[in-house]
Amino acid sequence: MIAPKTDLENQDEENAIANSNFEVLATFRYDPGFTRCISSKDKKFEYVDPRLGLRDEEIRQQITNGDYSCYLRVERASSSAKLLKDIRLPDAWKQRCKTIQCHHKESIYSLIYERFFLLDEQYQRIRLALSYFKIDFNTSLSDLFRLLVENLVKCKEGTAEYDEKIQNLISEKQCYKMRVLISKTGSIRMEAVPLPTAPILEPTKDCDVSTYFINTMLNGFLSRCSINWDVVVSSEPINGSAFTSFKTTSRDHYTRARARMQTAVNKVRGVKPTCPVSQCEILLPNKSGQLMEGSITNVAVIQRDSSGTEKYVTPRLTSGCLCGTMRHYLLRLGFIEEGDIKIESLSIGDKVLLFNGVVGCIRGTIKTKY
Repeated sequence: MIAPKTDLENQDEENAIANSNFEVLATFRYDPGFTRCISSKDKKFEYVDPRLGLRDEEIRQQITNGDYSCYLRVERASSSAKLLKDIRLPDAWKQRCKTIQCHHKESIYSLIYERFFLLDEQYQRIRLALSYFKIDFNTSLSDLFRLLVENLVKCKEGTAEYDEKIQNLISEKQCYKMRVLISKTGSIRMEAVPLPTAPILEPTKDCDVSTYFINTMLNGFLSRCSINWDVVVSSEPINGSAFTSFKTTSRDHYTRARARMQTAVNKVRGVKPTCPVSQCEILLPNKSGQLMEGSITNVAVIQRDSSGTEKYVTPRLTSGCLCGTMRHYLLRLGFIEEGDIKIESLSIGDKVLLFNGVVGCIRGTIKTKY
């Protein structure tokens, strides 16, 4: 995935992997807004239109076959132009959602599964990282899902209160950032961190679940996009390595970058350098001067072709960037394409796309270089 290294760089990475007490990490969104009860009497729920590609049968088959390397090979979708046009037209999604009737536990599980954003791809990416780091892990996708549900309801399946809590879960509106952490010995732990819901993104009676999903997770593609982060371009490169290609708890390089971002953003905003910052990102170059990624997001640069049509170009995996699940999803739908991007080509005022599995895809504006 990352560019070829020298023997010394390879040795340094091997030593870091051997000597660091890190965990492989996955973070993604659990959002009840991705499903909605449309008939309490019939226990009928609607969920996001399959055209949006949240559940890809090919990915399911790859998981069944244990071929997680397919996660790295994405062919551009031929229908991307029409799908992107539809996403920009809210009425295109009316009355096209699919439904689940929750009359027994398995159908309730199916409903809850739809609320975990790109869980299939998260599992693929986890297994790919574990394979790279040579970590034994015997938890199946189904087992991972059950553990996530137990984490949300805070009790084990089979206990007296479990069924009642599952029933309560399907009617709760709280969103969570799910964190899955796997140690070098293969042990797994999970955290569910409550997420605030911006009023602009709250579902309403007139907003079906597909429109809610688009507004929440694909907001950056909308002409009426409601979120815009302040972006800093870093002048300090970082080394592309396994700890940038895969998400782990070994994140000192990102922590240092975010400290510099805080100083730069607060200078732009005219507040004290030490004030906490939100809704901002720093873009990081590698040592070849190519754009890699942000400190907590993947990134795409907005460009225009000869006809004036916008296109979105994201750094190749060979830059050292994270092989993120949202990045893979957007490539799979054909909304973004891979390319080489020189960090020096970015200018103050440029618009960029920022994306990850928790915030989805949002817009950013480059405010400064630092």
